[in-house]
Amino acid sequence: MARRGTRYYVQWAGEERVVEIRGGQAGLEVLVDGTVYPADVAAVENGDLLNLLVDGQSATYAVRFEDGAAMLSFHDREVRVPIEDERGRMARLATGGSRSGGADSEVKSVMPGVVKELLVAPDQPVQAGQALLILEAMKMENEIRAPREGVVERIHVEAGQAVEKGAQLVSLAPL
Repeated sequence: MARRGTRYYVQWAGEERVVEIRGGQAGLEVLVDGTVYPADVAAVENGDLLNLLVDGQSATYAVRFEDGAAMLSFHDREVRVPIEDERGRMARLATGGSRSGGADSEVKSVMPGVVKELLVAPDQPVQAGQALLILEAMKMENEIRAPREGVVERIHVEAGQAVEKGAQLVSLAPL
C-alpha cells in the first residue's frame, strides 16, 4: 500500500514517472513529475474495487500488488504497472540489481473464471501486451495479456478449465 510522503518510480506507457502521495489542505494530493493533482480514493463493492478520482477524472479498478508491480484490472483488461519506492530503488542501484529480473514470468488470474480460449502455444515468442488467453468472468470475456516480451515456457491451464483468483495461467521465459 502506498505511504504518504514516499516517492515512487512508476513505469507507465513506456515512461518512468515520479509519483508522490501527500496530504494537502483540501485532502489527498498526488504529485506526478512535480505537478500537483487533487485526488480522492474510495473502496466500492465491499472493498473489492477502488474508485480513484484524480484532477476530476474518475477510474474504477481492482488492484493487487505482486512482485514489485500493481496489477490493475479494468472492465476488460489487466495492466501491470511496475512500481518502486525510494528505498527499494536505492537498494537495487547499490547492489547493481535489475528492475526486470524475471519477477513477471508468471501470469496469474486476477479473478475466478473459466478459460474460454488459449491464444498462444508453448515455445511461442510473445510481445508485451499480447493476448495470451481469454478468461470469462462475471459473464465478460477478459483478454489476459503478457506483462513483458518473452517465450511461452508453459501453459498451466486448458480451455474450459475453471480457475481461482491467483491461479497460474502461463509461464514466460526471457527471449
